Amino acid sequence: MTVAQPRSITSARFGYDAREWELFDAARAIARRHAPGANRPLGPKQLSAVFQELAALGYLGSLLPADAGGAPLTPLQFAALVEGLAPELTLIGNHSVQRYLHEFGSDEQRARFMPGLLSGQDIGAIAITEPGAGSNLGGLATTARRIDDGYELNGRKTWVTHGMHASFAIVLARLDNGGGGAMPTRFIVPVETPGLIRRPLDPRGLRHLTFAEITLENCRISPDLRLGAEGEGTSGAKKAFPIARVLAALQSIGIARAALDVVGDFLRHRMVANGPLSASALVQDGYASLVGRCHAARLLALKSIEELDTENAIAGASAAKSLCCGLAVEVCRWASDTIGSAALERSHPIRRLANDAAMMAVVDGTPVLNNLVAGRRALRGELAWSATKAERGKEPREPRAAMEMKQ
Repeated sequence: MTVAQPRSITSARFGYDAREWELFDAARAIARRHAPGANRPLGPKQLSAVFQELAALGYLGSLLPADAGGAPLTPLQFAALVEGLAPELTLIGNHSVQRYLHEFGSDEQRARFMPGLLSGQDIGAIAITEPGAGSNLGGLATTARRIDDGYELNGRKTWVTHGMHASFAIVLARLDNGGGGAMPTRFIVPVETPGLIRRPLDPRGLRHLTFAEITLENCRISPDLRLGAEGEGTSGAKKAFPIARVLAALQSIGIARAALDVVGDFLRHRMVANGPLSASALVQDGYASLVGRCHAARLLALKSIEELDTENAIAGASAAKSLCCGLAVEVCRWASDTIGSAALERSHPIRRLANDAAMMAVVDGTPVLNNLVAGRRALRGELAWSATKAERGKEPREPRAAMEMKQ
């Protein structure tokens, strides 16, 4: 009988190595140490303290190349940090701000804003979403017009993460091209600019963060605060989707994992006629199914992170985001149903986890939108089941800054 030779498989696809677990544990420690009380966001000093501790681990510079101040983390090392922050500090980060500054900013803009972001002493925000525009940037209503000494902005942005603590926001607006059309253009707007008004939103979940509505009323900025060229506002935006979606997927699995821990503890201690509820075959069947699906979904997210430097990264990332976020919502619902009336208490941990899961399902695209993206590309053959022949047998890649992944 001929015995097949074992194939070389990158072990990191099935679990973290020692360094990755070290980063995961460090992130877990930070998350537990700084987790705020229920229904209370981190204050500006608390958020800055979290960022400064994460900066020491390379988290804040992980999407930039080394020559721009980035940290030499592999994709899975960055994933370990992201996963370790959930569920207490889900969605903590400033990476999109840094990425846009690095890719489109002038030397003067980078020198002014980047050091504070990379050290964790400063916080930026991305202001793209509007009441009538989200993933569809064609509905953008915020306007910019040229004036003698720069630009004047008018409009309203909503669901701006870190919006109440940020010192500046990167705002996407429609600039009149003089011929009746509009050119999407980014601007750096310091929050102390006259005409910028911030209002805190009251989110269902992720209440450790601040979300803001930002109104711009005849808000004037100097020409040196335009980020990139006129009309370049959508460049790079879709490149950011894959990494944002796959990291949301990983953190949603962190939420699901926490919910399984809570309901598992309840099942082991809740006594019924014949012993603990955990002895019920029906309960074991449901619990095992969710645990197995969470492990499988997590592996899909890790596989998608490893493939962020491929041309079809958006397909895998969108599939992982939809699957993991939907699964987190399902796990929380099963846990709530299993625990019963006790889980209806507003202060019960399952309530917080369920609300966070619901928020994460919408962040960076709803499940329907991500399924449409993944499905359309899968039908074109872009969602590969395995590595291509050219990729098989390659040695594991060397560590590199995540920005070099050509996401």
